[in-house]
Amino acid sequence: MSYMISCECINCSACEYECPVRAIAAAPTQYSIDASTCVECDGYFSVPRCKSVCPVGACGPTREGYLFKMHALAHRGASPVVLRRPTELKP
Repeated sequence: MSYMISCECINCSACEYECPVRAIAAAPTQYSIDASTCVECDGYFSVPRCKSVCPVGACGPTREGYLFKMHALAHRGASPVVLRRPTELKP
């Protein structure tokens, strides 16, 4: 099972640079982990690096219930929370 990044992500990019297999990349609304590439840092570190460097605890093991809930909310029309860096804001 791979790790995932939940909606608590603040787009700080700390996890992207710490991933030893480069499984983390910026998605349209927040960072995401490619499940086919993620190895949970097995053989690299004792604790996954994304989990240890995330300042808000948004990185964790994939939870099917969480993914189902987010899909259901999106299907009902709930828009995702989009956090932008100050440099990305338009006047």
